[in-house]
Amino acid sequence: MENLKSILEIYNKENINPDEIMFIEMIDKYKSWQLMTDEEKFQDKKQSLLVNIKFDGFSLEIEYERQIIIFLEKLLSFFANINEQKDFREYHSLNEEYKILFRIYYMLYSEKELLLYTRSSKGAKIHIPFKTFEDLINQIKLTSLYKKYKLKELFEKYSLLVELFSKGPYSP
Repeated sequence: MENLKSILEIYNKENINPDEIMFIEMIDKYKSWQLMTDEEKFQDKKQSLLVNIKFDGFSLEIEYERQIIIFLEKLLSFFANINEQKDFREYHSLNEEYKILFRIYYMLYSEKELLLYTRSSKGAKIHIPFKTFEDLINQIKLTSLYKKYKLKELFEKYSLLVELFSKGPYSP
């Protein structure tokens, strides 16, 4: 398909039905979002939060969005500190600590994908339940990996995020 921006220009020049324009803009924004890196998506969400705070003040919804940003910042740092190819290359040869870290890593990766799937925090309809992590945390919390990757801080932020989600306007 042709570039959606040029199609939108035609629609706007020709004064074509605004409803049609709205749908094309929606798809253009969706496609643009999907092409962004995780860091770009994070920065976009961060900017949106600042705008929301400026115009909407404080609310449970804003606090939830703020917690998403705080958690994502820690999460992206966690991913940057792990060399996935090196650390998890051969699962069967990993020691028990690294097997637990492997499982935590991919659950957190899944959570990141859920959080960055859409531009709006309203798109986050689900989070991985904190209970899913509890057993893994208990198995690794007395290890050097727990300290090295700052998992305590990361999961404290995640726990708060999930708690706010359950209280907030987004919860099912």
